[in-house]
Amino acid sequence: MDAPRRRRSGNRRWAIAAGLLWLITIALAAFYMWDVHTDTSAAASQTPASETSMPSTAVLDGGRRPAAAAPSASATSPTTIGIPTTTEAPTTTASTTTTTTEPPSLFVAAGGDVLADRKVGVFMDENGGEAVFTHVRPLLETAHLTFVNLEGPLSDKGTRAAWKEYTFRGRPAMIDGLVSAGIDVVSLANNHSNDYGTAALLDTIARLDEAGVHHAGAGADAAAASAPAILLTPAGTVAVLAFTDIIPGGFAAGSDTPGVNATTPNRKKLLADIAAADKRADYVIVSFHWGTEYESRANREQRRLAHQVIDAGADLVIGHHPHVIQGLELYRDRLIAYSLGDFVWDHYSVETGETFVLQVTAPRAGPPSAMMAPVYLDESTGVPEPVTGKHAASILSRLARLSSDLGVELMVSGDRAFFNTTEHTE
Repeated sequence: MDAPRRRRSGNRRWAIAAGLLWLITIALAAFYMWDVHTDTSAAASQTPASETSMPSTAVLDGGRRPAAAAPSASATSPTTIGIPTTTEAPTTTASTTTTTTEPPSLFVAAGGDVLADRKVGVFMDENGGEAVFTHVRPLLETAHLTFVNLEGPLSDKGTRAAWKEYTFRGRPAMIDGLVSAGIDVVSLANNHSNDYGTAALLDTIARLDEAGVHHAGAGADAAAASAPAILLTPAGTVAVLAFTDIIPGGFAAGSDTPGVNATTPNRKKLLADIAAADKRADYVIVSFHWGTEYESRANREQRRLAHQVIDAGADLVIGHHPHVIQGLELYRDRLIAYSLGDFVWDHYSVETGETFVLQVTAPRAGPPSAMMAPVYLDESTGVPEPVTGKHAASILSRLARLSSDLGVELMVSGDRAFFNTTEHTE
């Protein structure tokens, strides 16, 4: 073969070799790109569903977390709600400390008997129901729960019980006063709730329900009358039960008849109702319409019954009916106020016009503290007004003396009396 032909043959071989080298280079580059893409897709497919379906700290609906989506088939470890998981080596995270916050103590404000008839009714006709509590509203409205005894129906219905010497049917406008003063719950368990028959009683209950005022101690039948009022407060759930030990004929609720919740004849049921409420609520308040009218010292039956209900689960006992104040007692770290006297009433003597607002701060465990603010009822209207100076000192010294007889020492400072504290702090 001559030299030119040999050169052409050599050039073809180099061209073929260069082409093969180029094809191999392209093939290697394509394989590399395919391999990287495959690795990336596989890694993505191994990401748990919990990482993509829900933030790790999501808390919804009052603290309940949403359900996690099912993990992908490639995930090899379980999904913990709120903690993302992967198939890679685990990482160490800082431990967290859970702090338990104690609920606040229950803050209760209470007054005694509230009348909406006679001179008080005339006052409301001229000034409206909200005006009744204008002067004492600051002592009531800041409490978690505020209580009074409602003495008689608030209605324009019914027929007077002619056989009774004293009968009351109050102005419905009083409900405006209760609401404006922040009064949350009333007792209907007393000897005047049925003064105008069941029509007025049931009308009163309907009006209170419509206004959002809780009530206890009377109802369409015995079951309703004995049922506690249940209130939700910042300190927890509170059950309020109300009973009357003063029971005119035919006033007690029956199995299918309206009336009030009586302390007799079934004392075992009374105590069982309180025990049941204690299991249901964080606090149990028991109200009694009891004692002897115009008697400033609690009688033996009052004290025995108060101790029994505390043994059954009551945390605070509030009494009314005597129309005068009685002392405070502490039993098993639970406070008993035997009588708060009248709170809105057209009285006829100095003692029946002297009363106080009771403020109690009760922790979940241990003894409560209390503050007493003296009040006097206006002679012409029955409207309560706080008092100061010598008049305040007179009321508080009498309350301190009556309480000392029951083993409770009150500290009188300025125009207030205190138990187990010097002042109330929210």
